[in-house]
Amino acid sequence: MAEQTTTIVSVTAEALSVRYVEPDWLRKMRAGAWEIFQAAPSPKLEKTDLRDRSWDIGPYADEPGSPSEEAEALVGELAGQAYVHVRNGVAVAVHLPEALAAQGVVMTDLHTAVRDHADLVKAHLGTVVKPDEGKWAALNAALWHGGIFVYVPRNVVVDTPVHFVYEETGQAAGGAPRALVVADEHSALSYVEVFLTAGSQPDKVHTGVTEVIAKTGAKVTAAAVGGYRKGPANFSVRRAHIGNDASVDWVFADIGDGFSVVLLESDLAGDGSASTVQGIGIGTGRQHLDLTASVLHHGRYSTSDIQLHGAMKDRANAIYRSSTHIFKGAVGAGSEQHDRMLMLDKRARADAIPMLLIDENDVQRCGHAASVGRIDQNQVYYLMSRGIPRSEATKMIIWGYLEPTVQRIPSEVVRTHLVRRIDRELEA
Repeated sequence: MAEQTTTIVSVTAEALSVRYVEPDWLRKMRAGAWEIFQAAPSPKLEKTDLRDRSWDIGPYADEPGSPSEEAEALVGELAGQAYVHVRNGVAVAVHLPEALAAQGVVMTDLHTAVRDHADLVKAHLGTVVKPDEGKWAALNAALWHGGIFVYVPRNVVVDTPVHFVYEETGQAAGGAPRALVVADEHSALSYVEVFLTAGSQPDKVHTGVTEVIAKTGAKVTAAAVGGYRKGPANFSVRRAHIGNDASVDWVFADIGDGFSVVLLESDLAGDGSASTVQGIGIGTGRQHLDLTASVLHHGRYSTSDIQLHGAMKDRANAIYRSSTHIFKGAVGAGSEQHDRMLMLDKRARADAIPMLLIDENDVQRCGHAASVGRIDQNQVYYLMSRGIPRSEATKMIIWGYLEPTVQRIPSEVVRTHLVRRIDRELEA
């Protein structure tokens, strides 16, 4: 079948630069990324058909539109905490507690950061997720609109999480949020993204990018909670560059019925660097989730662990890829992978694809395990014999898979929000 992907873009990189009075370096970055996007072929993925997916995006609105009840409730519970709230690409609220500002922490929407913290943004933007690595990364680099910038100075430990709440309503024209998180040497930070969509979305592409930079000795926990709805194609790239003796721990959760392709990656560039990836997915309706959790071992004695759990309902379809690449010279590196998928309905489908690429002979450990199957009925019967109804017993078993990952989310407000969403989906 001939490729049917279309490119209909109603907003231009130059128009965004003019709107936000951007400096020349950013204008050139956007223009170069746009050229790459136009020239790049439409991507092809094993087990995910992208031929009928449109690249239509824009035009962007000047006004954010009306909030959803879910977003209002979540942001209300974040009162007093550090957060940036963006709706339909427009920043509607930024709150940085005085205690963090006094420590030199910078947290603001990315457009403001380009103006007020130009040197920091210029030095790091586009260094972790480069425009020339793929079509959707290039599209985001050219047309990003709304985002967050976080900078933690050297030796500063941020005790409370920083939040990025990105909301798309039914009036959205596609989205291209971008997050840039920089943890300077021997600093510590917990960063949490929440993506909210209200009902079915217009058939506009969503392309999101998150760049995390952990310099020498820095410790970062980065969590992303999303739930895209049917309509658009959602392409996301989240990557961390991790220096000597630094660590980045990812926590990922996706609950929805949309079409999503997600790359979650750690580049263990430094000696003694470390990363963990814990992810869960609850698929409903006709959701299609293509998730790749990848770790690149370049540093000596670098370590990583990947754990992915999922539960598929209705006609949901998930592809979970766990990929570990230990490059030549990464002496003493070690990694483990564990993928477990539960099928809750006969028509649901999932593929767990573990991959190990080892170019170095001297490694401390490297293994993987993957399973796809239905709930063990012996476990259900055991709980029922204790007087627990079948539906509740099934729910308890599913939560046994999900709970450890949910508890790793560093924000109590977001954990509570996620538990509510999962309970709603499991009870539907």
